[in-house]
Amino acid sequence: MQKVRIVTDSTADLDRATYDRYGITMVPLRVFFGQEAFLDGVEITPEQFFKRQVEGKEMSSTSQPTPVEFVNAYRPLAEEGSSIISLHISALMSGTIQSAKLAKTMLDYKELEIIDSRVTSVVLGLMVINAARAAVEGRSKEEIIELIRFMKDNHQIYFAVDTLEYLQRGGRIGKAQAFLGTLLNVKPILTIKDGYVFPHEKVRGRAKAFDRIVSIMQDKFGGQEVQCFLVHGEDWDGAAQLKEKAQKGLNCVEFFEGRLGPVVGTHVGPGVVGMVCLQKREPFK
Repeated sequence: MQKVRIVTDSTADLDRATYDRYGITMVPLRVFFGQEAFLDGVEITPEQFFKRQVEGKEMSSTSQPTPVEFVNAYRPLAEEGSSIISLHISALMSGTIQSAKLAKTMLDYKELEIIDSRVTSVVLGLMVINAARAAVEGRSKEEIIELIRFMKDNHQIYFAVDTLEYLQRGGRIGKAQAFLGTLLNVKPILTIKDGYVFPHEKVRGRAKAFDRIVSIMQDKFGGQEVQCFLVHGEDWDGAAQLKEKAQKGLNCVEFFEGRLGPVVGTHVGPGVVGMVCLQKREPFK
């Protein structure tokens, strides 16, 4: 029996096959369009989400799972005697981790560690994959927690946004700023820092934005071995361009690709392309 089991939430933006491959338990958030609610990654896919976002007039929103939903996820793992590491979206971006903590008090199970990743999307996803791999290898709860600490401190994530429309819709920028940015072909580069989505810088043109993302990663990691995770909304061509540039400019020893989910997708729209790089860690001693 596996000693440690990993639990996360749907903002990790991983597909069902990945969850199944590593025995990861995923607790979904809810996505709202008006009064309609969907379980993220269960009742609505990224494709369906972005289609509705483009076609609809209503802003999408999300809400955290309930404590009872976390109890239902934890209980079978506790009954099999596993230690549980529950790794989640930043508490500054969602109340998800608070629901998990309430569930812990309701369940009263000592071998349950709840961790704030301080990030979301595929940064969280890459942390979850590596933690789950370590669990499958038979690593202890303490070893996996130490690995998570390392990953929290040794990653970079940047998104290139194709349009300012969705940032303006969500109140992140004003209408005049959005109009001027579109007129000048300005492409914002965003990052996730201390639990928030922040503007990093602006460049003119899509290709320059991709070049700049790779350049930032080069400045941070140099020739070090990194895991790379490419993510996008509906921009397949842009994703292919960034992938080509990253493979040429970075020492990516492992490359993942995925789709952006609703939590970040709500603010940036379908034309977003981004990448996370995580410094390769030395094997466990």
